[in-house]
Amino acid sequence: MKKLTVFSLLAALATAPLMAQSLQQIADQLSVPTRVEGSTLQIPSVPGAEVRFLGADYEQIILPDGHILKPLTDTRVKVSFVVNRDGEQAISRDYDVVVPGMVTPAAGANARPLVFPELLNWVGGEGVYQLGETIRIACDIKELSSILETELTELLGRRVEIVPTDAPADLRLVISSNVQLGDEGYTLDICSKNGITISANTQTGLFWGSRSVWQMLSQGKGGIPCGHALDIPRYKVRGFLLDVGRLPIPLSYLKDVVKYMAWYKMNDLHIHLNDNFIFLEDYVKAKKDPLTEAYSAFRLESDVVGANGQPLTATDLHYTKKEFSDFIAYARSYGVNIIPEFDTPAHALAFTKVRPDLIYKSHNLRGAEMLDATNPETRKFVESVFDEYLLPRNGEKPVFDGCSVMHVGADEFHGDAEHYRSYAAWILGMVQSKGYTPRIWGSLNEKKGKTPVPGKGAQMNLWNGTWAKAWDSIEQGFDVINTTDGALYIVPFAPYYRMDFRQGGIYAHWRVNEIAGTVVPSGHPQMLGAAFGIWNDMIDLRYVGYGSYDIWHMFSSSVDVLAGKLWGCDVPDVGYDAHVKRLPQIGTVPGINPQFLWKDGAVYVCTPSALPCKIAQPSMGPNYTLTMELMLKNAPTDGEEQVLLKSPEGVLCAVLKDGTIGFRRSDSMEFSFNCKLPVGEKVTLQLIGKPGNTQLLLNGKPAGQCTLTRFHRNPEGIINTFVLPLDELGSSFKGTIYRLEVKHTAPAGPTPDPNRK
Repeated sequence: MKKLTVFSLLAALATAPLMAQSLQQIADQLSVPTRVEGSTLQIPSVPGAEVRFLGADYEQIILPDGHILKPLTDTRVKVSFVVNRDGEQAISRDYDVVVPGMVTPAAGANARPLVFPELLNWVGGEGVYQLGETIRIACDIKELSSILETELTELLGRRVEIVPTDAPADLRLVISSNVQLGDEGYTLDICSKNGITISANTQTGLFWGSRSVWQMLSQGKGGIPCGHALDIPRYKVRGFLLDVGRLPIPLSYLKDVVKYMAWYKMNDLHIHLNDNFIFLEDYVKAKKDPLTEAYSAFRLESDVVGANGQPLTATDLHYTKKEFSDFIAYARSYGVNIIPEFDTPAHALAFTKVRPDLIYKSHNLRGAEMLDATNPETRKFVESVFDEYLLPRNGEKPVFDGCSVMHVGADEFHGDAEHYRSYAAWILGMVQSKGYTPRIWGSLNEKKGKTPVPGKGAQMNLWNGTWAKAWDSIEQGFDVINTTDGALYIVPFAPYYRMDFRQGGIYAHWRVNEIAGTVVPSGHPQMLGAAFGIWNDMIDLRYVGYGSYDIWHMFSSSVDVLAGKLWGCDVPDVGYDAHVKRLPQIGTVPGINPQFLWKDGAVYVCTPSALPCKIAQPSMGPNYTLTMELMLKNAPTDGEEQVLLKSPEGVLCAVLKDGTIGFRRSDSMEFSFNCKLPVGEKVTLQLIGKPGNTQLLLNGKPAGQCTLTRFHRNPEGIINTFVLPLDELGSSFKGTIYRLEVKHTAPAGPTPDPNRK
């Protein structure tokens, strides 16, 4: 009798959780098999409740309807469910399941090759396919063929030939119709007899496949292990944001960013095109007018000019409409989507300078940067700017043709919540009405109110857990992107927001689907992915002189950290130190040289017979020593520059407009050494360039202190990196250059940062 009582009690306890547990607890304790069999995912059952499938992180393997497409080998997939009961709903945690593969790898076959991000599935074959001195590529997509031909020639130093698709080839690229590959997946077939075949549904998928093949070839020096691979991305948005609104950044640099991202299959480049000095209170407290004195920029060519004569277009550096349109197409050929951003109603000093009549009435010390979100004229003005780029004009395609997503900004508005919400709802709808998907900065938890802001069909960067919470944003209908500031922001040379100081921790512990402490199932259909960003807050009064060269390492050392998690799994197979050590094995990104490196110990000597002299050498980055023997024959004329060296990367001047020796970089920043060349005297000028520091010597002795001629002239703490231009010598120099010698050694590392302890 006692045993029966115990058994009866146990039976009662077995059903008790349905009554005692919360619906969320039930959703997180579903009976989900760890290995799924059959062609359809079995939905767990809960008495008295309805359970439905929510999604999988690899939705190409377990489709949104639960149908299963077998991968090549056993693959771990995360799945989640929705549980409904009595009008209440709960979304489950991620459940790990293994989907059986079609093939079991054979013992002794070729091991999985080192590719980063890692291949999802690999079945090793036997032997190696070795490329000959002439490499034949069969591809009928002209644009892609051209890229691959150029890259492979650089990568292996061999002749590359594009052949017809029906001809024998070493590398064959084939457009398929494999549902499992989606828009970005691909397969590899590498056979010792038939060569290498990349198959994909799209040009982008083929291109991603070539990244993996190139990395294998770099390690094998033209040989590649035989085998088969299936590779598909885990998240749709694998992104990086670059603030060019505050820091002038040349378009050539953005192209290098695209190629570097593409090497790691990162596909979303968000360009923050307008902004201003963020600390406008520095001006207000000093009783200065930020509207007239603070730095701001709108980085695109625009037809807009204010009644006050103020152009919207930045006067220091901007991209023409054609340049930017061509850049969008260029990025697409490398699999990268450009997301342009115009930031309003805050961060909009470039707009308020043009239309000061539209400034929001506020007591906030940063109020000069805010457009009046309540004024219908503001909306007309802002829409006219968007239309200049979103709509076709004069029978031509839109400037942003090829962009499907337009970022509308809308962050950190320090005004009334209802005013903000009304503006946000309007600008999202306005962009949607023009055929683009809008993306916005999350702000609706900070700006609570009654005015509805529909999120369906829009995307949101979740950048701060106070401004916008993950689940609230999802329930409002937004597709979300993890851009959490504390983890994923870099503010160069600032003491805050330094993801670049913490890559090891991010690599080991950060998860794509954990947003400001909130975990969203990785397969949630509204969980798009993640992006990290570089914000150039330290401009204007706080500018320390850095340029695009100085932030390259911050960008490049962070891309791979996120790329592996966004394309593949959260948990890396090796520790961070081991990961960093093995990255060089996959080779360097072909087609870029952002640090303008020459071979170590390289020397170039020129003894010109006449000036100007075209020397046509590539620009040289630190570390270098330039030695010139020269004589300035004519005294400087007021305001007339005399250029010693120039190239697209900048100019070195014997005489700046103020008569001093100095240089100007391609980002428009100018530096003076505050000393002058003697007239009629032969001197030896030396320029010693290091990351973060450029020093001038005259006749072997240090000459002057290098100062920034813009914003302030204090030399203390100034970063003055200069890439040495070596295209043309003496283009406007009034004198004689007897001899030029340049020596180059490998760079000492990234630009020193006093904030790094």
